[in-house]
Amino acid sequence: MKIMSSGVILDPQTRTGRFFRTLLTSFVHLGAATLYSFFLIPMVLHFENPKMLGLWLLVAQVGTYLTVVDAGLSALSIRQFVGPASERDFRRLAPRFQATLLLSAIQGLLICLFGFTGSWWASIFKISGSIETLFVQLFMAQCFLVGISFPIRPFSSILLAAQRFEANYLVSSASFGVALLLTWGGFHMGWGLWSILLGSLFQIVASSLASLWGVQSLGGLAPLLSQTTGVKSLIPSLLKESAGFASSPIFSTSAGLLQSTVLSRLFGLEGVALWNVGAKVATVLSQILSKFYESSFGGLSELVEKSLFSQMRRRFFAVFTAAGGLGLIFASLIIFLNEPFIDWWTNGRLDWPKDATLGVALWLVTTTVSRGIADQTKIMLLWPQIRWGPLLDFLALALLLTILLFSTQFTTFVLLVAFSPVCGAFCWNCRAVFLVSKKPTLRS
Repeated sequence: MKIMSSGVILDPQTRTGRFFRTLLTSFVHLGAATLYSFFLIPMVLHFENPKMLGLWLLVAQVGTYLTVVDAGLSALSIRQFVGPASERDFRRLAPRFQATLLLSAIQGLLICLFGFTGSWWASIFKISGSIETLFVQLFMAQCFLVGISFPIRPFSSILLAAQRFEANYLVSSASFGVALLLTWGGFHMGWGLWSILLGSLFQIVASSLASLWGVQSLGGLAPLLSQTTGVKSLIPSLLKESAGFASSPIFSTSAGLLQSTVLSRLFGLEGVALWNVGAKVATVLSQILSKFYESSFGGLSELVEKSLFSQMRRRFFAVFTAAGGLGLIFASLIIFLNEPFIDWWTNGRLDWPKDATLGVALWLVTTTVSRGIADQTKIMLLWPQIRWGPLLDFLALALLLTILLFSTQFTTFVLLVAFSPVCGAFCWNCRAVFLVSKKPTLRS
């Protein structure tokens, strides 16, 4: 049996090599991000109280939700940049890239302007008193940071489409360490939660420079930005096409926002902190497993573009089986290790319900399996599932959370969130993927 050397496996000239390079560096990036958050939480608790930690986590979550303004444009770009990016034909890509860049800049501006709605969000989250002003100010600053990062997204999409994102992962990983030092210094200077935003600004600058450098190395910025025709005429079609991919970020964000609202209104800012800390291990492990899907997306889509359908199906099954199997193993570990870790991590300052551990373990399995099937619908371009599946998932979560009207227990909330990934579009997506995979071709 022939054994492939590490040099062959990591060869950037092959799809397999690019997959493993992207996957391994994405794990490095995830590890750095995990260490950053693991150090950040006790740092905030050292200088502030659990309520202020909940306030910051809420601001950070809203910043993440703001990416919904992307409306599927980045996902569409990655999928449609695959052909020209893999061939490094940037002149053919230029019109579509420039149209995407223009739309991304407009989206970033809208997010910056959205920062002026902080007072309204404070009322939604039931934040009042002395910390309301701080929330409004932090919210505006967070919107600004998210907004200025949007014009860089099309450059990152090129690198992701070409499976050449490893340098970005490594630069971003290093920036986490610097950001943590800046945050620590800010707290010692008495800047409070503003210290975290200082570190975030550094991360955005470092990641942006890495994306620009990566595109320059791959094929050059000049061909992409050269004068071309038909850019404005592409904008309507881009908006129409991205609408198909928009439902996933829109309803995923809506689901996250719904969870945050329910937590803050029923359990207060302390409940927001409790959920984010208690589910942290499961969230990190979910991110690890999602890297299998993210790293293989470009390569599997390229196989579809080249009509290598049987090869695509075999590779997807291998990736899906690996992610699902590891998900079960990780969930088993969570059951035994989650509570001792939370107690050690927070120095006993947060009281995590023991019964909720089973919920986060179950959530890890359900979200890993459902994510893999949903991503396959995007690779196969199954538009009904891409457009309407996320809506069904959101409606399932909203319907399940109505049970909290009868049982306002934190553990009940955790269990409802855990079951929601397989109560929406999961069965519909499975059926569509199975039926299409039996056909000789993936497209009619």
